[in-house]
This record gives sequence, C-alpha cells and structure tokens, in this order.
Amino acid sequence: MSTAVTMRKFLKDTQINLWMGLRLISFRPCGSPSFVINGDQIAVLMLIDLALTIAISYLSTLPEPLFNTYALPDYFFRQLISWLLIFIIAKFWKKSWPFLATGIVILNTTAPVLDLIIGINKYVQNHTSNPTASPYSALNLFIVLAYLYLYVILWRVFYIASNHQKALASVALLTLIFSGGLQTRVFGETTDFWYHPDPEDNEDDDRWAEYRKMDAEQLMYRQPDILSAALQTLTPQRKHLSELFFIGFAGYASEDVFSKEVAFAKNMLDTRFGAQGHSINLVNHLHTRDNIPLANATNLAATLKRIGSIMDKDEDVLMLYMTSHGSRDHRFAVSFWPLALNDITPEKLRAMLDNAGIKWRVIIVSACYSGGFIKALESDDTLIATAAAADKTSFGCGTASEFTYFGEAVFKDLLPHDYAIIAALKKAQITISEREKREGIEASLPQLFVGKAIEGKLESLGKEIGARVCGGGESDKTTC
Repeated sequence: MSTAVTMRKFLKDTQINLWMGLRLISFRPCGSPSFVINGDQIAVLMLIDLALTIAISYLSTLPEPLFNTYALPDYFFRQLISWLLIFIIAKFWKKSWPFLATGIVILNTTAPVLDLIIGINKYVQNHTSNPTASPYSALNLFIVLAYLYLYVILWRVFYIASNHQKALASVALLTLIFSGGLQTRVFGETTDFWYHPDPEDNEDDDRWAEYRKMDAEQLMYRQPDILSAALQTLTPQRKHLSELFFIGFAGYASEDVFSKEVAFAKNMLDTRFGAQGHSINLVNHLHTRDNIPLANATNLAATLKRIGSIMDKDEDVLMLYMTSHGSRDHRFAVSFWPLALNDITPEKLRAMLDNAGIKWRVIIVSACYSGGFIKALESDDTLIATAAAADKTSFGCGTASEFTYFGEAVFKDLLPHDYAIIAALKKAQITISEREKREGIEASLPQLFVGKAIEGKLESLGKEIGARVCGGGESDKTTC
C-alpha cells in the first residue's frame, strides 16, 4: 500500500472517530464497531486532545497567558494513570483487549467536549471577580450541570466500550472519579498549560533583580568600614549604673519581617530601657546593606567583643535578639543571596559569648526549632527565651508581615509596658499560646530558661532602669 493511500486511510479513520465522538456526546446512536480501533488512532487522538487542552487553557487565561512547561509531564502522567485504570478494569472482563483499546479510543474521541467543559470552568474562575458569591448563581448552576453532563458522557463511553454492560460501565466511571479525587489529593490540582502572571511574582522578580545587580564582592570588602562605624556609636557604660546593652540580629535578607522586628526592638529599647548608645543592629537586607553591618557570624563576634570591652561585666546586661528561620537540626539561618554566609549553631554562639567575656546574658531567639539553642547556652548567669520548642515551628515570618508572633508579643505588646523582662517573657508564652489556639494552628510552645543568678539580676535591673528612665528625665514620660 502506497504512502498516499495509507495517509488517506489514516485521515479517513480519524474523521470517522471524530464524527462518532460527536454522535456519542450528542446522544446519537453509535456502537464500538463504528469506531476505528488501532494504535495509530490512539496516538493521533491523544495528540488532538493535547493540542485542544493547550489551546483551551490558552484562551481561558487571556489576555496575558504564560506557558507552563511543567504541565507537559503532569498531563502525560495523568493520561498514563487513566490508561492503567482502564486496563485494570478491563482485566475483570473476558474481552480485556477490545475493552482497553475501545475505551482509550472513545475516551480520546470525546476528549474535546471534556476539555471544553473544564476550560469554561477555568475561564469563569479566572475572569469573574467572585464566581462563587452565591451558591445558586447562574454560573455555578452551569458548572454543576456541565460536570453532570461530563459524567454521563464518560459513563456512555464505558457503556459502549463494554458492549452495553451497565454494571461494568458504572464501576469504570466510579473508579475514574475516585481516581481523579485521589490524584488531586496526592499530586495536587492538574497543572494548567497556561497561567496568569501574578503581580506578587512580578514583585518577586523585581526584588531578585536587585539582588542580581548587587556587587557582592564590594559589599563584603566594605564590611569592616561599615561595622567599625557602627561600633563607634556604642558608648561605654556609666559608672555605678546597671545598664542594658542590645544587639539585634536579623539573619534572613529576603523576608522583610526580620529587619522590621530588630528595628522596632532597638527603637523601643532605646526609648523605654534607656539603651540609646548601647544598642546596635546587624541586618541582612537590601535596603540597609550600605549603612548597617551585615548579620553574619564574623560581625556578631566582633560586636560581642566590642560590647564586652565597654560594658561593666558585673553590672550591665546584654540582650541579644536573633530573628530568622531555623532548621530541625537547630541551625539559625543566615542568608543574603548571593553572599555565601554560614548559619549559626548554638555551640558557635556560646563560644562567641564566652570569648567576649560577657557575664549577664539575655538571649532571645525567634526561629523555628529555636528551643534547640537552650542546652548549649544555659548557665546560671543566662536567660534564654525561644519562639518555639526544639521540635516545633514558630509563626509569622514572611515579606508581608510586620512581626513574627513571638517578636510581636515580646517587643510590641509586652516590654513597652513592663520593665520586668522575665515577667514579660512569661506573659508572651501565654499570649502566643492563646493566639495559636484562636487561629487553629499547632502550638509552637515558646521556651524560657532562667539561670539562678540572673533572675535576681534582671529584677534589680528592671527596677533601676524604670526608676531612672521614668524618674530621672531620660525618657518621655509617655513610655513609663
């Protein structure tokens, strides 16, 4: 048989199948012998279905669709699952091959109408401001009826493929529906070939563009100068006074919440606890990189040493607030892409504090799994507060957030109204627990360790600072 004759037969077979598919979806008489069943038709009908799926997805996401290459493997994977299901069902019938071949051909023949129904549904979702405003709206009614029609057509596909066996057709349909729900639960929603550009994605692209433009080498070489200038703003302790020194450490550059938190905490402690001249922030963030030292282990160690050299080791207290992400193996995330920065471990932090010679330590760590820092840091002269237990996550991080849950409770809601640091941290545990219960999220279980010696020290420090700030004119009286 010549190539031309073969091609004409191939096109004729395809035309017959498509025509019979139209008859099937319009409930006109048709039977499995009317369809042309062979491997060529399975392939071409599948390609037609793929082309229609891509086209309808494109039209439903106008005017600015973006192509999603990840949809191709998802499409073929789900096709394979459907074929395997038909094969398994066919094994329960003695004529398994005819059922398998006929089922696949007829299913792909009727695919255009299925694609159209799904496409209309997606178009409605993409182009209607509130498509589910009323459960009885015309749009919702149309979608419900369309899916009922889809299921009837699928049942008819299996009914014809099984040579008019209603029970087998019903079992096949229910299996396919159940499989679809299971696939969605396990693998997620079907990946669309086209999607709308998300304004937030554009914002992310713009933000990462700024990172790509950053001169990482120059930034690192400038760190000694930036850090030195910041450390020069720290003033030595005043004789015969107990004072609070503060270091804020915002470790994760790509989420604004961490830099916002340490900025707020520093300003509040400067005003409320008289820490002005004794406070410094180390921050990883695009907008502060030229004037605030980076939050990395090297800068933190140098800052701790500087504070250790100018504070009275017996009288003054250091508060170190570290906020970022944390890992299950208790590593505090330090990230400012494209810089290669090292995370901080509890042991590394303990070594820095010991090398700086700082006696009285209030260490507050806001990160997931931060409870894992306690064991390595604990001592009689140390208080350690963490946003979560060693095996729990904490909440509130993100670019849009102003505070983490823990940072908000401690620095925004409680310490501005209480000089008793330990009492404020205990109240924060209760406040966060109540909030998590209200929001129905898993408890983060903030932890608090208070060394025997530092408990009395912080009590006297709070009373002294409160009397000095509120009674001695160091602060606006509205803070008292």
